[in-house]
Formats: sequence, structure tokens, C-alpha cells
Amino acid sequence: MKVRTIKYIVRDGLTSISKNKLMSLAAISIVVASLTVLGILYIIILNFRHNLMILKKQPEMQVFCQVELDDIGVKIVENTLKNNAKISQIDMVTKEQAFEKLKSMLGDENYVLEGMDNSFLPVSFIIKLHNPEDGEGLIQELKEVRGVDKISYPQKTVDFISKLTGWVQLASSFLITVLMVVSVFIISNTIRLTVFARRKEINIMKYIGATDGFIRWPFIVEGVIIGIIGAGVAFLLSGYGYSALEGRFTNELMRTGTSIISLVEPEDIMAEVLVICAILGCVVGAIGSAVSVRKYLKV
Repeated sequence: MKVRTIKYIVRDGLTSISKNKLMSLAAISIVVASLTVLGILYIIILNFRHNLMILKKQPEMQVFCQVELDDIGVKIVENTLKNNAKISQIDMVTKEQAFEKLKSMLGDENYVLEGMDNSFLPVSFIIKLHNPEDGEGLIQELKEVRGVDKISYPQKTVDFISKLTGWVQLASSFLITVLMVVSVFIISNTIRLTVFARRKEINIMKYIGATDGFIRWPFIVEGVIIGIIGAGVAFLLSGYGYSALEGRFTNELMRTGTSIISLVEPEDIMAEVLVICAILGCVVGAIGSAVSVRKYLKV
């Protein structure tokens, strides 16, 4: 295709949007509405996955040494844990710390510990794993370590969170796919209205000998431009709206001291949202125009 032809196609697409302001505005509005909903849904799903991953990493394994184990034996157990590639973090709980924790747990009834020392409590290690799903295998390994008495780990909780994560990923993929299909259908039909309004112009061009490609391309360019404009507005609405919400939400969590949940940082997802909106807007605009104009090329 010649450069002159490309310039004509782009110029004609821009001119068409300017001439048909009302229909173009309607198409852009539908693109904005559809992509804004899609962007919001995508952001919600990203945050849900983010918090599931945080929950998945929360469970801790506690390894209890034998009560009578001496300092050398405890050191051997500690070194064994440090050299295990599945473990990411280790914190020792000494007999003294365990005794203070027990008194705190008993509260007003801690009088039962009067006259007792911490000799009946074991040294333990609180550890975190790189991958919580390795817990069951690690337990079997640590049971073979000399000096280890017992191991505590919420395996059922980890398994439940893992299953929930899988279901969330499946459901989110399904919802996004459905919304994309619905968006394509709605936007395509809206763009079809702009093409319908110019059906006589298409027929005239066809009768004077214009090729299908020469007629079709300005409409495709018009659809792409409409898609880009709509995507830009949708990104501003969903992206900056989320940025404002995240700031207020995070401040509220800090004020109340809550750390159970958190929102993804806006800068970590804005690029993804922009790319998705831009690609979907361009693709939908191009497909909608190409499909819509095809009917009127059959003269």
C-alpha cells in the first residue's frame, strides 16, 4: 500500500469521526463503559489473587526439640534447618520465651506456674517455607532429624487455600472471557450503527469502482481510533479511580492497625490495565468496523 493511500485512509477515518460526532460519541461511550467494567473486574481479581498469595504464605511450621536436648543438640537442629533449601526463615523460641508466652496465654490463671521454672518446656523453631505446599514433605524430613520431638503445621489450611486459589483463577478467567465476549458484541453493534448511517456513501463508492479494501480501511481506522479513545478514558476512570481508593484504603488500614489484607500498589498493575484496555479497544474497534462494513460491500 502506497504512503499516499495510507495518509488518505487515516485522514478519511479522522474526518469520518468528526463528521459523525453523535454516532462516534455513542460508540466511544460504549467502549468506555465496557472497558471500564472490564478494567475494574480485572483489578478486583488481581487484588483477590494477591491476598490469597499472602494468606498462602502465612502458615508457619513449628519444630519442637526434645525437652532434655542440650545446647549442642539444639544448635545441630538449628543448622539442619538453616541448610534446608525449602525453608526461607527461621526464628528460635527459647525456653525462657516459651515460658513467658505460656504465662501470657494463661492470663489470670498463671498462678498455676508459681514455683515452676522453664525446664519442662522445649526449645522450638518457627519456620516459614518458600512454598507452603512443600510442608508435608518437609515434615517427613524433619521427623528423621535427631533431637526433634514433634512438628506443628496447619496442612489442612494450606491445602484449602491452594484449592481456593485454583478455583479463583478458573472463575476469574471465565468471568474475564465472558465480559470480553459481551464487550465485543456490544461495541461491534454500536460501531455497526455508525456504518449503517453511511451505507449510501459506501454504495456510491462501490458503484464508481472503489475496491473493497479502499472502502473498508477508513472504517477500520475509524474503529481503531474510537477504540483507542475509549480505552484511554476507561484507563483513566478505572486506573486513577483505583489509585485514589487504594490510598484511602491503605491509610485506613494503617490507622486501625489491620494487616490481614492489602491492596496491590497502583504502579504495579497500571501498566497491565493500560495494555489490556488499549489492545482490546483497538481489536474490538477494528473487528467491529470490518464486520459491520462487510454487509454493505455486497452490492
